[in-house]
Amino acid sequence: MLFVLTRSVPVASVAAVVVVAVLFIARLIQRQSPATVLGGLIGVGLGAVLAIRSGDGTDFYAPGIAINVISLVVLLVSLIARRPLIGLLVGALDPRVEDWASDPLARRVYTRATLLFAGLYLAKLVVQVPLLLTGHVAALGVAKLAMGLPAFAVIAYLVWLMHRSLLARREGR
Repeated sequence: MLFVLTRSVPVASVAAVVVVAVLFIARLIQRQSPATVLGGLIGVGLGAVLAIRSGDGTDFYAPGIAINVISLVVLLVSLIARRPLIGLLVGALDPRVEDWASDPLARRVYTRATLLFAGLYLAKLVVQVPLLLTGHVAALGVAKLAMGLPAFAVIAYLVWLMHRSLLARREGR
C-alpha cells in the first residue's frame, strides 16, 4: 500500500521491515515466542534488500514466491512418498492418530488435507508468478495479502474439520 502511495521502493521496503521489527520486539517484551515473527523478519528483510538493490518493487515478493515453490514441492514429494505431510504433522501432534499411516481411512483424510495445502500453494504461484514477471507490484501486494493468512486460515480450518470428522468416525467404530 505504501509503495502505491509513494512509488518509492526504499520507503516501502524500510517501512515493511520496521513494522515486522516492531512486532518482533513486542513479542520479546511480552515474553512470547518470537519464532514466527523472526521468520517473517528474515523474509521481509531479504525481500527489502532485493527490492532496494534492484530498484524494482516486485523483487520484494521474490522470497515469498520461492517459499511457495519449496512448500509445494515438499507437499508433493510427501504425497509421492505416500507419507502426506499433514498426516506426519497431525500424527506427531495428536496421539489419537499417531497410527494414521496404518489406517486406510486416516491415510485418505490426511492425503486429501495435504492436497488442499498443495492446491493453495499452487494457486498462489499461478496468480503471483505472472504478476511478478509482468511487474505489477500493487496487484502482487494485493494477491499476496488475499492469498496469505486468510487463505491459509480457511485451509487450516477445513483440515481441522476433516481431522475432527476422522476422530468422530474412529470413536464410532
